[in-house]
Order: sequence, then C-alpha cells, then structure tokens
Amino acid sequence: MLPRPIIDFHAHIGKLYSSLSRFTAHMLLKTMDNLGISRAVILPIENPEETHFYVTTESVLRTAKRHEGRLIPFCNVDPRRGNPGEFDPRPTVERYVSKGCRGFGEGLAGLAIDDHRLQTLYEVVADLDIPFVMHLDAYRNIDEIGFPRFENMIKKYSKTIFVAHGPHWWSEISRDVAVEDLGGYPMGPVKPGGKVEYLLQKYSNLYADLSARSGFNALSRDPSFAWGFLERNGGKLLFGTDLLSKGQEVKILRFLEGMDLGEKVLMDVLHRNAERLLRLEG
Repeated sequence: MLPRPIIDFHAHIGKLYSSLSRFTAHMLLKTMDNLGISRAVILPIENPEETHFYVTTESVLRTAKRHEGRLIPFCNVDPRRGNPGEFDPRPTVERYVSKGCRGFGEGLAGLAIDDHRLQTLYEVVADLDIPFVMHLDAYRNIDEIGFPRFENMIKKYSKTIFVAHGPHWWSEISRDVAVEDLGGYPMGPVKPGGKVEYLLQKYSNLYADLSARSGFNALSRDPSFAWGFLERNGGKLLFGTDLLSKGQEVKILRFLEGMDLGEKVLMDVLHRNAERLLRLEG
C-alpha cells in the first residue's frame, strides 16, 4: 500500500464530453476512497478548446463547499472574454479567491503561452499568491520545441507559481522531441537533457503535475530514467490523476508504488509539495 495521505493535484467533476456521463462529486469521492486519496484539487473548465462542455468555477465552489475537507476548489477565467482590450480578469479572480479558491486552472486557452492576455493572468495569480495549473500541447498554451516562450514567462513572472502538465510539456522530458510529439505520447527510451528537467531545476517558481496519460507516459516509457528523474526532482513534482469519468484507470499510483523511491521523495510527490503550494495543514 502507498503511504498516506495522498493529495490529487488535478481532478475534475461534471460532464465534460458528449461520450461520457456526468462525473459527480459522489463518484469522484468514491474513486478517491478506493485509491486512498485524501483530498483532491477540482479544476474548472472555462476555455472552449479542450472539452465539449464547461464546468464553471461557481459550480466547483458549490461542490467543494459541500465536501469541505476533501475537495479543494480552483478558479478559471478565459482571458478572451468581452471586447478586445477591455476585459480585466482581476476582479473576477479576486472574488473567486475570496470565496475559497486555492489556485487557478486548468488553463487550456488556445493561445500562445506568452499572449498578452495570458500575461495579465500571470500577474494576477502572482499578486494573489496562488498557483497556476496549465496544460501545454500543440493547440493550448502554445510554444515551440524547447519552450522558449514559456521560459521567458517563467523568468518574467518570477513570483508566479506555474504548474505544468500535458502532452507538449511531458514530451520534452526527453532531449529528442519532434513536432508531432507536442500533441502526442512519444514512446521509447528517454534521452537525458530534456527541457523539462532543465526548467524544473533552474526555476524555483516552476512545478509539474504527473496527471493524465501524458504524465504516466513520460515516466513509464523509460522506468530506469524515471527513477532518477523522480529522485532528482521530487521536490517539484505533484501527484495527479486527471480523473474525469467513472471507472477511469489510474496507472500512475501503481507505477509510483513499484518504483522503490526514497520515502522523502514519495511523500513530497504524494502530498507535501501540494500542502506547501496550497498552504494546507499537513
């Protein structure tokens, strides 16, 4: 059995896709109980690029309030609202934080990662001292191979806590990255020197979550590399599932359980890093 507690830094509720039934809070909590997960971050979806339906911040707040102590609400605001150049997201995000949101995301906007509208959000979350969970792939939070734009943002907004995940992010665990990998799940041995580890080790304000197929694939494609990667970067990694449907398989738990990691690394990944970023009591 994995040590407890476990905090899932990346989960969802609601109906997200036409092909899937609504994933209720009750279903999520039952899944958490089965997996031994103590608490979960609930990420609203308010960008149109990723899913078929929205899950609003208001609905996440209502659900989290009914299950206080188990579910942790995040907020989301699409930066493209309103007339161009007129929308200021700050009052909305401030309102959500005042109502209990502990972070921002999941950011899924189909914009360049250094778009000026996203930069406004980076400033806001830094001022409010909350982390920003962002999904990077070929269509969302867009960047070139090597993350030149993202690195500029990490440097420019040094007080913003970025939590990266998604196919583009995790494909760059390896040095050999092709354009087609930015939206996919590359296989085969990892070539050391990837930008993921470089960025995690260079910038104190950057973290990553291990959720979804992308996170699991990045580790499982080369378990021997994964062990060293986890040991070296355990203080910057967050356990996550990306739960969004009933019966969803969560392979990352079994994988971590079988890695024979040091106790400190495992505890950091499973809950201590999340407790620190979200200012939760251990």
